[in-house]
Amino acid sequence: MSGSVCPGCHLVAQGSRIVKSGTWATDYRGMQPLASISSLASGGQRSAGWQAQLRVDFVVNKVTQTHRGQTEEQIKQALTDQLRVFGVVPNQKQMAIYAQAISALPQFPPTTGR
Repeated sequence: MSGSVCPGCHLVAQGSRIVKSGTWATDYRGMQPLASISSLASGGQRSAGWQAQLRVDFVVNKVTQTHRGQTEEQIKQALTDQLRVFGVVPNQKQMAIYAQAISALPQFPPTTGR
C-alpha cells in the first residue's frame, strides 16, 4: 500500500499498515489484535487465581458456620462438595488444613425460639 488514500476512502487505523474503508477491499493482514478489556480495568493487577480464591473463602466461611466442631472428614467432604458446585477443584492438602481448624472450633449452642 502506498501512503496516498484513494478518492472516497477514509483512514480508520494507522500504524505499520493503513487500513481503509470505502469502495476498495479492506486489508486486515498485519493489524495488531485489540487489547483485552481486562487490561483496561483500574485498581491494579490481580493474580491469576483471585476468583477461585474468593470462592474458596466464601465456601470456607459458609462451612465454618454450619459444620464447626464436627469431624475433619465431614468438614472436608462438605468443603469439597460445595467447592465443586462453584467450579473449583479443591486442593486436598489445603482442605485438610481448613478442616482441622474448623473441627477445633466449638459448636454453636442450639438456638431457642423466643
